[in-house]
Parts: sequence; C-alpha cells; structure tokens
Amino acid sequence: AAMPLSEDNMNDELWNEWQNHYRESGLNPAEICKDGIVDSSLFAVASSKVLFVLREVNKWPGGDLKELLSVGPKYQIWYAVATWAAGLLNNFPPFSAVDKLDVLSKSLRSIAAINIKKLSGGSQSDPQQINLFARFDSVLLRRQIKQIAPQIIVACGTFDPLVWLLELDIIPIQQEKRIHFIQPAGLTVINWRHPTRVNRQETYRELSKIFRGIQNK
Repeated sequence: AAMPLSEDNMNDELWNEWQNHYRESGLNPAEICKDGIVDSSLFAVASSKVLFVLREVNKWPGGDLKELLSVGPKYQIWYAVATWAAGLLNNFPPFSAVDKLDVLSKSLRSIAAINIKKLSGGSQSDPQQINLFARFDSVLLRRQIKQIAPQIIVACGTFDPLVWLLELDIIPIQQEKRIHFIQPAGLTVINWRHPTRVNRQETYRELSKIFRGIQNK
C-alpha cells in the first residue's frame, strides 16, 4: 500500500503545483511567498487549531512566512497577531497575562498563517487584487486550508473572499448589521480586522467579546 504523505511531502507537492500554476500563467514562480503551519509540533498540541488568513506580504518575493514567525513576533503586525492568537489559545486571560514575549512567541509558533495572495504587494493592499488572486488560486487555496484543517479561521480583512472560497452559508441581514462570526460544521470563521495599526489591548478586548459570543452559541 502507498505510504500516506507526510506533512512536509504534502507541502512540497502543494508548492510545486503552485509554482507550475504560476509558470503556466506567465507569473514568476520564484516570487511565491510560502506560508502555512508555523511549527507543526506545537500546532498539533494546541488547544485549538487556529488559522489566520491575511491578504499578502509586503515586498518580500520568495520569502517564507513560517520562518519569519518561528522566531517570535517581529514588526507591529505580528505582535498584534501573536496577541490575538494568545487570547484564542488560552481562553482570553487578562491582557497582562499574554503581553509577555515568551507567551506571544509560543502563541505565534502554535498557529497557522497564510496569505490569500502569494505574491508580494506593497504597503497598501488592493482589495480587488486580493479577490482576483483568491479566484485565480482558488483550487490550491482550498486545498491548503483543507490540509491545515483549522477549527478556527480568523479572517483578517479577508472575510469577503473567504465567504465564496469556502462556500460559507450566510443569510444576508437587511439591517446594517455586521456578521462577527459564522460556524459551518466543525469550524468557526471570525470576521476580523487586518492587524496593521491596531491598539493591541483594545482589539484583544474586542476579540475576547466575539469569542465569548461564539462559546455561548
């Protein structure tokens, strides 16, 4: 019988397909920025399998997000993600309990993080570009998310493309009412903000409220 593919082999196969997909379309496969589960041993034992879905990396062709995050938070954006991850993984203790470098670093290594657009962008994301790449890469993105098998997806400014990408069942609400989260089978998708220029303590509190709402459903 064929051996089941290890996680590394599955990842290699996925990225090989991504590179071929880009090569065939005239895009430079060497510019793909890889992403996914940061540390598979920590992810395997985490209290929840949490996946953050972001838009794109900033001017980093050919980079590897997993390597960047494996050394703990660098840059404001990843301090914000690490703070939110620490809350989600530890049932939102007081902010002071998670606002420690060792807690933030371990939390960041215990999650998965992917970008919808695998090619670098600039400092400002173009929502139309993100949506076009979501469509262009839809088959591979779905497979990547399926391989990660998250229980919680935090959509960081990416909720709109994820609605159709994951075929989420949503009943549009007539009033001007924001959908904070939805729960398809075995999954929670949180409609959340992008982590640039945020107040970590305030957003930690906001996310905690949403998380309590999820638990009470």
